[in-house]
Amino acid sequence: MNGNTKTPEPALPEHACVQVAAELERQLLPKTAPLIGGAEVAGWSIYSSKLGGDFFDYHVFEGVCCPSSRSMRIVVGDAADHGLCSALLMTTTRAYLRARAMQAGTLAQVIDDVNRLLCMDTASAGHFVTAFFALIDGPERKIAWVRAGHDPALLYDPAKDMFEPLNGSGIALGVDPHARYTMNTRSGLPKGAVVSIATDGLWETRFGNDGASGMDAVRELVRQHHHESAASIADAVKKATHDSYRGSKAEDDMTFVAVKYV
Repeated sequence: MNGNTKTPEPALPEHACVQVAAELERQLLPKTAPLIGGAEVAGWSIYSSKLGGDFFDYHVFEGVCCPSSRSMRIVVGDAADHGLCSALLMTTTRAYLRARAMQAGTLAQVIDDVNRLLCMDTASAGHFVTAFFALIDGPERKIAWVRAGHDPALLYDPAKDMFEPLNGSGIALGVDPHARYTMNTRSGLPKGAVVSIATDGLWETRFGNDGASGMDAVRELVRQHHHESAASIADAVKKATHDSYRGSKAEDDMTFVAVKYV
């Protein structure tokens, strides 16, 4: 026997592997939000099982993806299905987005390229990811965004007490390598405007005794807390979400990001 031969380490049991993967996955979610001039941001994700397919991320690569310290990019994504496959697809998408976002290009160009990369991975599997990708410019009071099969974000104007969906065309990522995405813009946002970005797990949650939809509940919570910080708005939505399940298991992953122009 070769004296240099090493005894292989015993394999981890399956449940331990899942636990390790879950811990690594949660490490990828932002712990704090970057500070930029003119806007606040806060977010969270709640998973329905140990491994989730939802994610959110912040990009602040000054001079590359963002013109200055006054702006940042935000992505909220939702990988189809649940469990290990969706968790792997989520981490892959996050990595592709970060790597591509460090290069020059518009929001639409970034999503075009990430979509092509994902299609190479998912062509035979039928998996896909929806995403809402936004550029926040605080002092200019602007938002630009690309929708890739994702639910629209909600823009709240406190002066008019009105909500506006941030619509836009674009299919989910990983479906068609020839798909091209469109960047949408909105400028002249009023002071105190709030943008709510979420995944369908939150929008489809039923809140309260009357079973209000997640979207209706978020609208009401934003109305109640719009004068507070983005962190307070996000915390209020998170608390109401936990209360709606009363200790039972959520049926789907949920992610929420609040942006407030200050």
